[in-house]
Amino acid sequence: MKRSFFSRLGFPSRVCILFSFILPFSSLLSQDPSFDFIYVDANTGQSSGGHSAVRMEDTVFHFQFYPDGIFRIVKESYDRFSYSYNIYSNRTSKIAKIQMSEAELEKIRDGFEKVSVIQFKHLKNLESIRRDLSFLKEISEPNKSIRIKSLGYFQEGNRSDILLKLREELDRKKGKGWLGKIRSELKSELSNSVLEKKFEISSLLPKVEVGTYPFYKGGISSWFIPKLEKLSVLEILDGEFRLNQDTVFSSASYPLSPEEKLKLTVLKDSIFASVVDLLEEDAPDWGHPAIVNLARLLVLEKSIESGKLHYLISFPDTSDSISPEVFKEHKEFVKQSQKVLLEAAKNFRDDIFKNESISEEDYQILEDLENRDWELRTGMQRGISIRNTFEKLSPDLSGTFLYSFPIPEKENIDLLISQAEKKEGEYYDTLKLFYNFKLVSRNCTSEIFDVLNFSLNEKEYRESLGERINPHRSFSFIPFVAYDTILTNWHVKHLETEFSYRKSELKKMYSTNSDMWYVYFRESNTLTSSVYRSNEDDPSFLFFTDDLFLLRPIYGVANLGWGLGNSILGIFTLPFDKGKRIQNGLQSAFFSLPELVFFNIRKGSFPNAPSRKAQKDLKTDQ
Repeated sequence: MKRSFFSRLGFPSRVCILFSFILPFSSLLSQDPSFDFIYVDANTGQSSGGHSAVRMEDTVFHFQFYPDGIFRIVKESYDRFSYSYNIYSNRTSKIAKIQMSEAELEKIRDGFEKVSVIQFKHLKNLESIRRDLSFLKEISEPNKSIRIKSLGYFQEGNRSDILLKLREELDRKKGKGWLGKIRSELKSELSNSVLEKKFEISSLLPKVEVGTYPFYKGGISSWFIPKLEKLSVLEILDGEFRLNQDTVFSSASYPLSPEEKLKLTVLKDSIFASVVDLLEEDAPDWGHPAIVNLARLLVLEKSIESGKLHYLISFPDTSDSISPEVFKEHKEFVKQSQKVLLEAAKNFRDDIFKNESISEEDYQILEDLENRDWELRTGMQRGISIRNTFEKLSPDLSGTFLYSFPIPEKENIDLLISQAEKKEGEYYDTLKLFYNFKLVSRNCTSEIFDVLNFSLNEKEYRESLGERINPHRSFSFIPFVAYDTILTNWHVKHLETEFSYRKSELKKMYSTNSDMWYVYFRESNTLTSSVYRSNEDDPSFLFFTDDLFLLRPIYGVANLGWGLGNSILGIFTLPFDKGKRIQNGLQSAFFSLPELVFFNIRKGSFPNAPSRKAQKDLKTDQ
């Protein structure tokens, strides 16, 4: 099974996270709906047993074990999935397509969506419980500075024109005393929070059961934080605030044309109207979305006035980072990655500005792309750490709100903190136990079958797919066995193969080069290959064995000797590399053993390889 990107320690895979978001959102829709089972063959690490996934139209569902100990369902586009497995991890996929009606496909899709939604809610519950804990710790500090998401984009100074216009529009619609009235109500509630025992708010932890949605009302932070967010909005609208220039950056792309400025103005007006609507509706949770929209209004205003696109810095505080010492070792690759990101951002910008208007969703995607480009670009230029994340970026840069309202006595706060820590630990441990990973009984393949068995009754299963497959009473929990079982038991109409990056490149070489033997010998080993470059994700090896069978044991002996020799050499380099060469050599030797009995696991990885879309674009340009 493939390990999560977050669990990889090598630098190239971390950079891969930075530009994985640029993969296109192209659609693979067909006229006849199909449910596709994908088997991805093995590679080293936790991928040694292969991997399984399902695809419905352009959406892939599969399961991965994350470093936090939770086995998660992952929902992503097929392009991103294919890049990760077929290109980066250099693994070939076999795809079995099962034709079915739209209604049948929707039933299956609902089953996977339900699992995804339930797990997402569990994780949001855990996040809420942890926010309770951090809030209690923040008010227990002498300065009582509460972190408020997205408040970091504002600073005191001359009030922005757009904020002044917004205040005037709200005064016109809600009456001139509206702001003071709401602020007084909020402050009164917070002032009485101790007397009304709001610090003692506690919701029972939801049950963690299969198929049960985990309703959770939230703890104390769900009562306090929305009010503090609303007070923050009112303070911004009533005071002298402007955009914090240290929290924005300018795009490396070309200046805005008059037509593009006009379209950005329309987008700005749309966000302006949405803020007015939020405050008019007075929903319980309008605070945070209003803060985000206010920040976007300010940065759009800056873009229009300057004639150059600017964006809010949106990397989360919790992002992992790559040290300058590490990325300098891969300087050329980082440069190439930055070029890919910049080109992707420019292309997406061109596409959305061709439309009659720019949607907020399109702008958010562009904001995400530009942030990744800026992070990589500035890291290279300044020689500083590069932040990365595989998650969707959102402008959540925290600012501080000074809490000036009554709080419980210190001993009571300490007790509440202790209770919150216990609650967080209990829920986290429950989730790790419920979403656990077991090589045989609960893995990436068995979970897919379990979701299908849970979603469809006997008749629906037989009509849509075929004979029911139980991974707990057969060897179909093994990915390649599952694929073969599907070919026998299900209504498979068509088979497809998505070749690994190296095999795809070899096919191109063989088709355009008359001297096939020269190509074969050149590409058969890591020393002379024109496609493969050694990298930190791969223990050093000599021969590729994934594209041959009869000679595999012979090549395996050479690989075994190469690995053992490398580990012996590591004895002499031990004082300098702290055993890194020894470990590398032993890992290489270990993955050579299956080759002695005609079985291949290791295929190498290709972090420098472009996506399928980038390859097609390059071919078109040529």
